[in-house]
Amino acid sequence: MVYTEENIRELILRVLAPPLALFSLQVQNRKNHALIEIELDHLTDRTGSASLEDCETVSRRLKEELDQWGEEFDFTLQVSSAGAERVLRLPEDLIRFQGLLVKLEVPLESGKWDKRLYRLGPVSGDSVELTLYDRKTRHKKNQKSVSMPIAEIRKGNLYLEI
Repeated sequence: MVYTEENIRELILRVLAPPLALFSLQVQNRKNHALIEIELDHLTDRTGSASLEDCETVSRRLKEELDQWGEEFDFTLQVSSAGAERVLRLPEDLIRFQGLLVKLEVPLESGKWDKRLYRLGPVSGDSVELTLYDRKTRHKKNQKSVSMPIAEIRKGNLYLEI
């Protein structure tokens, strides 16, 4: 019997309890074996990062449930955090991570795309307020911000300054 990603997703959603949520799921069915890769989101963590303990707990609980599917279901389970430099889900993560640094791929006037660091500001309608981040001027209070249409942002990640 082949177990689908949908079957596995349903099981994961039953096992997870807030503040943990499913960030991503990939299932690769091979002959007589499934590779299940799960990334967790921690809804109350500032950057959404699940702890190692969270990952271990979910992994243990999922393994117990998957083992009940019988010996004919051979699987490898990998549970991890989406991470503090996760890919942003646009547009909802622009609201969730307001005030944090992000690396966004945005269009330039020349029509080319460039990745730049911004501090996320408020979202208003279909636009987001962005303040260009520069390590040299990061402590100045009156840095100029721009309003950018969310539709113009191709992709982005959270960015941690160390």
